[in-house]
Amino acid sequence: MDKDKLIYIAKNTSNYLETSSKTLDSRLEKVKITEEEKEDIVAEKTIKTVLDKGLSLFGPVGDAISTILNWNSEVNQDISEAKKMILLEQYFNKADEYEVALISLKDFLINPQGNTLFNKILRIIDDSPPDEELMQHLSSALKTIINSKNFEELFNQHKYALAQIERLTPQALTIISDYKKWPPIKLNAVTAFGPKVTSDWYSEFTNVYCQLKGISDEHKYKRIMHSVRELQNQSFIEAYNGPNDMAYCQLTHVGKDLIPYIS
Repeated sequence: MDKDKLIYIAKNTSNYLETSSKTLDSRLEKVKITEEEKEDIVAEKTIKTVLDKGLSLFGPVGDAISTILNWNSEVNQDISEAKKMILLEQYFNKADEYEVALISLKDFLINPQGNTLFNKILRIIDDSPPDEELMQHLSSALKTIINSKNFEELFNQHKYALAQIERLTPQALTIISDYKKWPPIKLNAVTAFGPKVTSDWYSEFTNVYCQLKGISDEHKYKRIMHSVRELQNQSFIEAYNGPNDMAYCQLTHVGKDLIPYIS
């Protein structure tokens, strides 16, 4: 498949699936299921009915199932290839020299630990729809890991960082990478243990953070709030009381460990 088509698939996945569904429709039109078979399946609504009638592997129902599965496999492969291409394209775009980046990537892939880490990154991509924000973070992680060179010695460290990245939404990763611009927040009711704020503060943080970023879209605001709450609950960031009755958020050691990978 040519590069332009892969880029289109990665950036317009919904349109690609909608267009591809027409080919599925045309394939299914060639598969004929009798009215009696339809009525039996609809009436019973069980897999057992399909199996008892021998329809799952043979006959029109089996043909329909095979048609759908084959179509899905083809489409999934196209989308997977598109995401891999975008990841590597972004990796090379972040490199200072193409030839050096290419040799470093080759050395990474032929190393057992490096190859394992690379495939871990690919699995994270495959488990998510194409997402430009996520691709940016993972291409940064790929560059950081490759540039570290000592894949055997740093394997557990890299593996741990990728596991943390996998836990979080792309939006949450972006908020972490933006930690230097976090604004102080005013909390009306505060529960604290020493200077550390133990009550929820994600709502106030989201409000001030979105104002700072000029974000007014309600849906994006809610996604950011969800991500901030996620980061607070999973102990990636925490808040401390400061001067002038203001609270200040900062990364925990777990959050700090991710900065080299996603910045």
